Amino acid sequence: HHHAGAAASSSGPHHHHHAGAAASAGSTARGASGADHRTKYGLLGLLDVIRMTDADLNTLALGSDLTTLGLNLNSSDCLYSTFASPWADRPTQREPQFSLPLCYYMQPPPLKTSHLAKFQLETLFYVFYAMPKDVLQAYAAQELYNREWHYHQDLKLWFKRGDAAKDAAAGLGAAPNANQYIYFDISSWECRLFANGAGAAGAAPGA
Repeated sequence: HHHAGAAASSSGPHHHHHAGAAASAGSTARGASGADHRTKYGLLGLLDVIRMTDADLNTLALGSDLTTLGLNLNSSDCLYSTFASPWADRPTQREPQFSLPLCYYMQPPPLKTSHLAKFQLETLFYVFYAMPKDVLQAYAAQELYNREWHYHQDLKLWFKRGDAAKDAAAGLGAAPNANQYIYFDISSWECRLFANGAGAAGAAPGA
């Protein structure tokens, strides 16, 4: 009984030892694989480039030495005037001859303040809203004031008294009276009749 117990007790530790060794071997293999990736793509991977043991890796990392291609690197001319790309099967063609039409050389006349008096109403509003803090915005505002439009600073809209808005009220259906106001709607980009006449009277300073 003593020998049998000893044998049983001795076989137990050996069995666990072999199982633990197999498990540790598997984890070591996985750890080695991860270490290979870290070595290959990390800073340690530069050692393979420095040692120049892999020709493909050297070409990928360092490129090709131009002095071995038979080119005159001291030339002031193009080294290879017909070179298209490393993957091109045919050399590149020379730039074709072309002539630029004369209209491309014409310079547009500079915009003068006197031109704004000839602009349509929508153009003046475009200049005012699309060119903030520009001198043209001030010129457009001045021209709008000349046409009896007034800017409301709180509503940020342009208003005009109804009796002076006959030219801008063509699309309103009915001509507004003197107590009504027309404003320029920037969302629909057209002149509209202000719904609250009393509010508009106070909303159009200087009108």
